[in-house]
Amino acid sequence: MNGDSTFNSIGHYGTQGIFDSLNSPPALYESCEWTDLQGNFWLFGGVDFNLNDHSDLWEFNPNTNQWAWIKGPGIPNQPGIYGTQNISSPNNNPGARGWGIPTWVDSTGNLWLFGGKGYDITGINNASLNDLWMFNISSKEWTWFKGSSIAGSPGSYGTIGLESSTNNPPSREETNISWTDNGNKLWLFGGYAGSRGAYSDLWKFNINTNNWTWVNGPDSTNQLPVYGTLGVPDSSNIPCSRYAFAKWKDCNNNLWFFAGSDDTGNVYNDLWQYKIITNQWAWIGGTNIENDTGTDNNTCLSSINNIPLARYENRACWIRGNGNFEFFGGYSRDSGGTNYNDLWDYNVMTKEWTLMSGTTLPNQAGYYGIKTISSSLNLPPSRGGAISWKDTAGNLWLFGGSKFAGNRFNDLWRFVPDTTCPALIPCNSTEAINTTIPSSNQIFIYPNPASTCITFSISVIPTKEESLLITDVLGNRLILQQINSTHAIINISQLSNGIYFWRMISNNMIIDTGKIVVIK
Repeated sequence: MNGDSTFNSIGHYGTQGIFDSLNSPPALYESCEWTDLQGNFWLFGGVDFNLNDHSDLWEFNPNTNQWAWIKGPGIPNQPGIYGTQNISSPNNNPGARGWGIPTWVDSTGNLWLFGGKGYDITGINNASLNDLWMFNISSKEWTWFKGSSIAGSPGSYGTIGLESSTNNPPSREETNISWTDNGNKLWLFGGYAGSRGAYSDLWKFNINTNNWTWVNGPDSTNQLPVYGTLGVPDSSNIPCSRYAFAKWKDCNNNLWFFAGSDDTGNVYNDLWQYKIITNQWAWIGGTNIENDTGTDNNTCLSSINNIPLARYENRACWIRGNGNFEFFGGYSRDSGGTNYNDLWDYNVMTKEWTLMSGTTLPNQAGYYGIKTISSSLNLPPSRGGAISWKDTAGNLWLFGGSKFAGNRFNDLWRFVPDTTCPALIPCNSTEAINTTIPSSNQIFIYPNPASTCITFSISVIPTKEESLLITDVLGNRLILQQINSTHAIINISQLSNGIYFWRMISNNMIIDTGKIVVIK
């Protein structure tokens, strides 16, 4: 769709803030990515072919197929401009970084990032970071919220399960395992911190209080796995410490991840689920064997016996219909530089993997075809460290990454899924949001029908973690917005004409439901 078909492009920045068909980010590996509430794609940072770290923020409009350079210095290896903690400023900018950075989008559409490997405030130290940043799209300003402005921070765990203003995860890189839960909390797992080794700790950040909580896992590195019984959650279960990349959240507010690499170079193909409501991990699928070669049959043939081969850097991942998870490519353990371009789907309901596209053969050259023209012959070259987005039509997008030898990409691809390969089965929400209770409040949604915005009104000021969830008729989550006052305006401009359902959720319980009709 965009970018170059050759390695190591320097890109084209154009004029800051202006979309243009000529614009494209440089060839980058392990950048940050977000999809905003309007369906636009965002990119920050990344590592180029010369191992320079970048600190530019880009926006892509999938409707016009154009990039715009939004913010940042336009030159690599720049120190962070931190300003004052919790105070936004047009001058603030995170330091140049890459190598695995957790990111989140909150319920109001702000973009968050944590850590990675790069430059701190001094511009001298290039190491693991633990700074937490938020970008406000409306004001186009960064805010440094938590963590140290100096690289290599040991952090502070505090007491497990207890939120505290002094808690901070230790500096880390090589993880993209991050989730935003249904209560607008930000979660992260694992990663790597140089000589200290790899982590298997689980953290939660409360935006309202600006505090971290150490939730699960050890406060030490290089934890061995405890798999327990396949499919059975248990408080004793723990994934091994690892660099981890492919993550998802299901419609029951459970958190998932697949595969990764430990600190000794072993790679995995295990699938894990974390239940927030019980604080327990469960080994759901894949093997507990290091460097497993996997099992697959032909493309589009779903099977409970299919298992993708063990890998890491498979950070291009998507959620489709809340019941289907996808990931693309990655690296195996082979020190000779084995990378892949296979696209896999996991169905939560059937527990089946399906090879959707590509091949399980390594180091494929791919086929570019003609830019913006779809073809069954087209296929991205094998790679790891790519980033990904999903547009409002359900198409999967892929950008950049690297061949194992270090050549970087800046090509942008779009994949239109075949809903029969595999069949798209909606997920039924039966666990985290599983009970409807009578409401003591009067709740109104108006106007209804509506076209661009609706107003949510509740008779009593919310006192708990309350949010409004909007789904389509299949139960797919489309909008989740936290409710903090008696009136809230919800932007529904991205919704097409049709009937949608809303749920008022408090403390993971449904307290009221209704319908919204969208007519434009």
